[in-house]
Amino acid sequence: MPRAEKSYKLIPADIPPITRAGVYAEIVADFVASDLDTALVELPGRKANSLNVGLRKAVTASGAKVKVAMRGGQIYLQKT
Repeated sequence: MPRAEKSYKLIPADIPPITRAGVYAEIVADFVASDLDTALVELPGRKANSLNVGLRKAVTASGAKVKVAMRGGQIYLQKT
């Protein structure tokens, strides 16, 4: 019995790189480029936990020598 034709195709392809840098990556890059050793980060509309996680991921992805610290519901960046 012949096989029925499928309605889809699987085409070999590489996944394109992400081209947009998120706000967290931009914050980390601006901090690294600044002359500040430590800074309080304010981002209206974002909860402290979300800001903390987003910045930590951005620091890891960038390889920057930056520490993210959360104290009293505030988020700080520190160059290491």
